Amino acid sequence: MTRLRQGGALASALALTISVTAVAEEEPPTPLLEALAFVPAATTPAGFDFVDWAQLRELHDGAGVTGESPLAERQRLMLDIAGAEAAPMPLGFDRLAGWRDTWGWGNADLAWEARVFGQFAVMRFEGHWDPARFDAALTGFGYTPHPLEPGTLYQPDPGAEIRWQLRFANMHGLGIHGQGVTEPLVWVAVDGDARTVVFGRTAQAGDVLREGLATAPSEVAQRAFGRAASGLGRPVTASVLDGRIACSETTMGWLEGAARRAAASVAPLHRYEALAAGYTRVAAGAAAVGRFVFAYPDPAQARDDLAGRQALVEEGNSLNDNVSRYDETAFGLSGARVAESRLILDVRPVNDEPVHVMRQVRTTPILFAICGPMPGSV
Repeated sequence: MTRLRQGGALASALALTISVTAVAEEEPPTPLLEALAFVPAATTPAGFDFVDWAQLRELHDGAGVTGESPLAERQRLMLDIAGAEAAPMPLGFDRLAGWRDTWGWGNADLAWEARVFGQFAVMRFEGHWDPARFDAALTGFGYTPHPLEPGTLYQPDPGAEIRWQLRFANMHGLGIHGQGVTEPLVWVAVDGDARTVVFGRTAQAGDVLREGLATAPSEVAQRAFGRAASGLGRPVTASVLDGRIACSETTMGWLEGAARRAAASVAPLHRYEALAAGYTRVAAGAAAVGRFVFAYPDPAQARDDLAGRQALVEEGNSLNDNVSRYDETAFGLSGARVAESRLILDVRPVNDEPVHVMRQVRTTPILFAICGPMPGSV
């Protein structure tokens, strides 16, 4: 009888586990994972940036603001966002007036926006958006539409006269060589429901669109970038870095003073595959919660590094003695843990300014993201 009861309890527990797993699999994918689907599986970019526009509008009393709203409303919304948030890409003030009048869309029409700097940008539009104006603008500037399964690929006209301020090359580093050096042409790929648009420097924008639409977020979550990004939950904004860039051993030699001594005290730390940074707000007016997620190839490596990376945040100076400690000018550590092969650090930004979180991924080296031995060590 005892064995039967134990077996019944085990069966019930197993059924509960299966049920919970099924529910988890049915949860809608986060916008971040939807956006990461557009990073081709065969590539590993240096970095990927993301902004959840729908969430930002909701947090700043702008859920009902669209591109058709009065300019004053859109300006108020963008100024509120700019004053409180920390998008890792330009917020697009140039899209408030002339840009939208020309192209038929602006930030208030976007659900989310993502980029691989210098390569392509992806934008997901809200359901209210009328894509007919965009199509008319593209063809009006000489873009040639080509059928794309699914959707349309627009080929740019090299002779089109478009004011510099209104060129797509200005977006997300697509014109990284600068005005007067070269005028890179930007191809535009639009999906069948005209809600997802890819801007790219070559006709491969169409391939990016096709692969992104065909890739399930569950598949993305198994990749290095996806494993790191999924640890962020649903961030307001996020950046994901290739681990080979974030923990390049050559940058260890740049550390000086207290930062170098702190690194030496925990080195060597393991290499990881990707590093994600982002932050969340549970509601309008709520404090920002920053998070860094390291995706390792092996769970044991994440566990080995936990204490060392935690110590670097709690006690470290970001670069040298001229830069104050993290907990004085950037953020304080509020939690550190390992989840499978991910190492997760939660932080509280100083003065509730999430820019202190997002600017870390623009710093080289990131002290708490270092890996490998110190230069000169045996």
